[in-house]
Amino acid sequence: MIHKFWLFLMPLIVLLMGCSMAGKPVAKKAPTVNRGFNGVTIDVSRHHYQVSTLVKFIRLVSDHHGNFIQLHLSDDKDFAIENKAAGQTTRGATKTAGVWRNKKSHQAFYSRGQIAYLLKDAKQHHITLIPEIDTPAHVTGLVKTLKASGQAKLAKQLSWQSKSYGDELHLNAASIAFVKRMDREIASEFADQRIKRFHLGGDEFTDKLTKNTAYINYLNATSENVEKLGFTPEAWNDGFLTNSLKAINHDIQVTYWNWTADQSGELGKERKKAWASMPRLIQNGFKVFNYNDYYLYFNVSKANLKPKSVAYMSKDMKQYWTPMLWHTDHQTKLKTRHGIVGSSASIWSDAAGRISDQQIYQASTTFIEDFLKLARKA
Repeated sequence: MIHKFWLFLMPLIVLLMGCSMAGKPVAKKAPTVNRGFNGVTIDVSRHHYQVSTLVKFIRLVSDHHGNFIQLHLSDDKDFAIENKAAGQTTRGATKTAGVWRNKKSHQAFYSRGQIAYLLKDAKQHHITLIPEIDTPAHVTGLVKTLKASGQAKLAKQLSWQSKSYGDELHLNAASIAFVKRMDREIASEFADQRIKRFHLGGDEFTDKLTKNTAYINYLNATSENVEKLGFTPEAWNDGFLTNSLKAINHDIQVTYWNWTADQSGELGKERKKAWASMPRLIQNGFKVFNYNDYYLYFNVSKANLKPKSVAYMSKDMKQYWTPMLWHTDHQTKLKTRHGIVGSSASIWSDAAGRISDQQIYQASTTFIEDFLKLARKA
């Protein structure tokens, strides 16, 4: 009789357990990418590209077997995306020749509709779009946006002026709360992708060589925030000090651009002692991307866009670079691709001036094609 009673009761228990579990939120897990995930990073903050030009880049990367385009949306010039948390919407903007511009700050930005259009095109061409919202440094555009939207008090509370790096966010609870809110809004726009990734920035923000507990807490909190939404978090390597690796969220994938942030002399030597090398990161269980700035950075300027300059850059890259060569042109090669998820060529516009979309696209096409072929072949 007892056995029969349990036979009757068990289905009811299972049903109740199922209902109980259904009521609990289940953490979303991003699809795993282990290697061969290559793409192009485009600085859309310091040079605003027409949507039609970004579509051309999407198709260029797709046609040459690339996987992603990373949009560097925030920097010293524009905070280049519509965002309620930052106070930048199309209601407070004008649209001229396809470009939305903030009425008060005069910064150019992409509307929610334009982002949706780019995502639709990217999905059709099997390209992942990665938003990069760079903090805690490279936030001048964001600070100006906050002030222009009547949030000057908040901007003052969140930011400070660094002698070395300009506007930066304080590494405190207020900044973490704001960045989490801002990033959640942006993540929601990029969520309808099979592979979801979110770049948190984290470059050129400190000269600190000892354990930076405030940054570790900041990075862990902001990375876990996007992870909960199903995104793989990414960050530049600058804040990954050798003495702090155990304390940092190991789900963050590290985009490695330079061992010393291009500093030489005594500071460069000190940084090599303190900053984790790419091999050290891999040994400690981190996955990494090769963004080697010596070979893979296409810095837009009139001089660099000349055919001779582009030909030299492409030739140099083809002759020497591999995904295992991770720091400038030095002999810093890894023996295998273990731990290297992928790589990226980058188009930076620090000195772009009045150079047009078309000039940049035409000059960079061969460089991108050569890079994607190398990255895929290696």
